[in-house]
Amino acid sequence: MDTAMIKQQALKFKNARTNLLMVVVFTTVNLILAAFNAGIYMLFSATIPQLIFETGRIVAEELEINGILIIGLVIAILIISLYFICWLLTKRSRVFILVALIFFSIDSLLFLFLTLAAEFEISFLLDIAFHGWVMFYLINGTIAWAKLRGVSADEYHAVLKETDVAAVNQNIDDVLQQDEEENQKNVPLRFDDKKGRILIQADYEDLQISMKRTRGLTELIVNGNVYDEVKGTIETEYTLTANVLNKKITGVYHSVKSHMYLYVNDLLIAKKLRLF
Repeated sequence: MDTAMIKQQALKFKNARTNLLMVVVFTTVNLILAAFNAGIYMLFSATIPQLIFETGRIVAEELEINGILIIGLVIAILIISLYFICWLLTKRSRVFILVALIFFSIDSLLFLFLTLAAEFEISFLLDIAFHGWVMFYLINGTIAWAKLRGVSADEYHAVLKETDVAAVNQNIDDVLQQDEEENQKNVPLRFDDKKGRILIQADYEDLQISMKRTRGLTELIVNGNVYDEVKGTIETEYTLTANVLNKKITGVYHSVKSHMYLYVNDLLIAKKLRLF
C-alpha cells in the first residue's frame, strides 16, 4: 500500500476514534445531567448506559431502595468505560475499533427498537441522525482498519504524524496569508486623484471616508488615499475594506436594494439610495 493510500485510511481511522471519544464524553455528560435531574441531554451518546441508569432510578424509587440506583450507575459507568478502553487501545491495536463498532451497533439496535415501540416524537429524528453519524464513522474506521492490517503500527503513526504536521503547516500558511492580506489593507494603493463621481461619503472622528466611481473602478478612499477598489463596467454587489488608525472601514453596495453603506468597526455611519 502506497503512502497516499495509508494517509487516506489513517485519516478515516482517526475520524472514527474522534467520534468514539465524543460518544464517551457526551454519554458521561448525560449521566451527570440525569443524576441531577437536569431535564436535558446531549446528542452523540450511547443509549444503553442511560437506559440502565434510568431503569435503576425508577426501580429504586418504586422499591425505595437507593442501592439499586447505585448499582445502575455503576453498570452504566462500566459500559462507558468499555468504550473508553476501546478508544485507548485503538491507538496501538487498531482492531479494537471493530469491538467498539459491535458495542455501538448493539446500542443502536436497542435504541431503534425503543424508538419504534414508543410514541413518535420529532426529537427522535435527531437521535437517529446522530446514531447514524457515529455508525458511519465507526464503519469507515473498521474498513480502514481492515485495509491497514498489513501496515505496521510504526509506519501508520509515522504517516499520521506527517499528516498532522502538514495540517499544522497549512494552518500557519493560511494565518500568514490572512495577515498579509490584512496588512495590505493597511497600506494605501495610491493617492486619490480627485477625479470621478462621489457615491457616498461621511466623516467619522479623524477619518474622511468616501466611495467613488471613476474609469470603471469603484474606490474606497480614506483621508485622501485609495485603500481598496473593485473593477467592473457594470456594478454588482461588492464590499471594500480598509484598516486605518486601528479602525476597520467597510464600504458595501447592495445592487438588489440599490443602497450603499459605510461602516467603521461595524458601526453604520452612512447609508444612501443609489438610483444610478
